[in-house]
Formats: sequence, structure tokens, C-alpha cells
Amino acid sequence: MRRLPAIAVVAVMLSFIASACVSTAVSECPDGMDSFTEINVYFGQEKGDLTTVSDEEWQAFLADAITPRFPDGLTVYDGKGQWFDEQEGRVYRESTKVLNVLIPVDTTGSGVDAVREIADAYKGRFDQRAVFYTSLPACAAVY
Repeated sequence: MRRLPAIAVVAVMLSFIASACVSTAVSECPDGMDSFTEINVYFGQEKGDLTTVSDEEWQAFLADAITPRFPDGLTVYDGKGQWFDEQEGRVYRESTKVLNVLIPVDTTGSGVDAVREIADAYKGRFDQRAVFYTSLPACAAVY
């Protein structure tokens, strides 16, 4: 994600609002389930020099920057993202890695801080302008 589109700016702002309100969003989970905050982080794979983050580079970043911050578990999957660049009048498409983590509600603040640290590290390492993330209330259980 080399350029930050207007829609992404709005989405990021909504994400910040959602993360600020998440602790009150789920008041009660079904029996046997606990309250969590679900965070999804979207990492565009196109670097600033127009090369792509390799699988080896991604695995190293996952091991160095992400796993230590979420040692209890996480999920990463591949996605395809796109956005419209209003200045250039064209749609950009790129491969994306999506990180999904569930954080106990009482640690949401530190989880969001960890996401911001990860985003800063990713932007610096791979010459990105932005890393997009969302936070949502969730109920979860291990069965």
C-alpha cells in the first residue's frame, strides 16, 4: 500500500473510534464464551520501490515483530486488496497479509499499542505509508 487513499483515511479514523469504544460494545457473551477484542491488521505487500515483500521477508517479520507481541496465538492469511488513488485516477491492487488476533478485553489497550508498534516496524522495514487495522468486539471460546 504505497499511497493512502481517501477511503482508507476514513476507515482508519473509524477504526480508532471503534477501538476507543470496544470495551463497552460486548456486554454479555453466551454461556461458555468470553469477551475479546478482535483485531485485524492489513499489510500491503508492495514495497515503496515497487518490489514485493517476499515470503522469506514476511516470515522474518512475523517471527521478529509480530509473534513476540502476541505469543498466545495469532492467525495470518493471504488477501487481495485494492484501493482507488484519486490523484492518479486509477485503482491499485496488491497482495495483502492479514493478521487476526483475539485479545482479552481487559488488555485491549496494550494490544492496540502492540499493533501500532508492529505497524511502525512494518512501515519502516518495507517503505509503506500506512498499515490498516480494525478492532471489533468478539465472543470466543476454545471447544
